[in-house]
Amino acid sequence: MGRTNATYRNHLDSFIESFNPFRKALRRENREYLDKLWEKAHRYASAGAYMNSSDPGLPAMVSVMLGLQKDIDRIEHRLERIEEEVGCSR
Repeated sequence: MGRTNATYRNHLDSFIESFNPFRKALRRENREYLDKLWEKAHRYASAGAYMNSSDPGLPAMVSVMLGLQKDIDRIEHRLERIEEEVGCSR
């Protein structure tokens, strides 16, 4: 017998698909950025599944924010290293 309950990943994909009209309304160059946000949501799908939320949007948005925060921290650390190399201070 197969599994009858949808997984979090299934719910996440449905949630993302609900944004298709929004995505279509975006300019082509902005669609790429939206797709990158959804990739961040997929990256943390295991944590979202563990949360067992009835609303897939909440863990998806937290996953996106987590991915963005990691990107920000990585960029800040790179900037600090570059500033040290060139002798700049903020």
